[in-house]
Amino acid sequence: MGGDPMVRPRELSGERKMQLIDLATISKKHFHFFVEKCNQTYRSGHALAYYRDLIAMHRQSRSLETLIDNDQFLIITYRTLEEWDMNKRRAKLAPFQDFKKSVITYKEQLLKLYTYKLYDDIYDDLSTIKPISEIIFSNLNVMLSNRKIVGVSKALHFLLPDLIMPIDSKYTMMAFYGYNKYSNSTKKEFETFWDIISSTYDIAGRLKLSPHDADGVLWKQSIPKLIDNAIIGMWNSDKEEILSLCDSEPSR
Repeated sequence: MGGDPMVRPRELSGERKMQLIDLATISKKHFHFFVEKCNQTYRSGHALAYYRDLIAMHRQSRSLETLIDNDQFLIITYRTLEEWDMNKRRAKLAPFQDFKKSVITYKEQLLKLYTYKLYDDIYDDLSTIKPISEIIFSNLNVMLSNRKIVGVSKALHFLLPDLIMPIDSKYTMMAFYGYNKYSNSTKKEFETFWDIISSTYDIAGRLKLSPHDADGVLWKQSIPKLIDNAIIGMWNSDKEEILSLCDSEPSR
């Protein structure tokens, strides 16, 4: 790729200045362009292999209760968290046995959420989904480090891949807020989590995303992951390429 490989919010000035998440989801055509860019440029190796194994277990079982009762599934979930950098630098995972016990403790709530899918019309169900999500988010024992939102959102994506999008500091926070939004308060972290997750419902509805869009190639494993992929692909795209895509879209 030519030009500047990393787009910064300050570079998209004037009339073009908008939230980067809007740029990533400005149309279904460009959404899929960025999704494909992620497939072309994002990391592979164990990070992808463990994740694909985990999603394959979901697709073959279609029962979260069976999966939670399967130690191998929980081990792969934990290993995928490790491969997704949740046990590096300042991030520190809770011990596996503590993580496992916590998932089992909140199995009933997780099973309730498992019935909801991002590609369904769940707008009227958000008032039910939100308080259950807050209970799980606030209490699931994923991280020993102070910050919960990144590790917990990734764990919830692995447990609820068709409902919850993984969140990270490098891509997601910058796309939604233009900076790495941080708080030591679990309540405020949940507010940020819910702001992002509820936005994914709007995105999926506006772009009319369906399971057919997630064809299983490389990272394209679910609708929430497609949205994450589009954000990653946008960040890994050339600045001039993105500006050209924006100019080709009619004003909204």
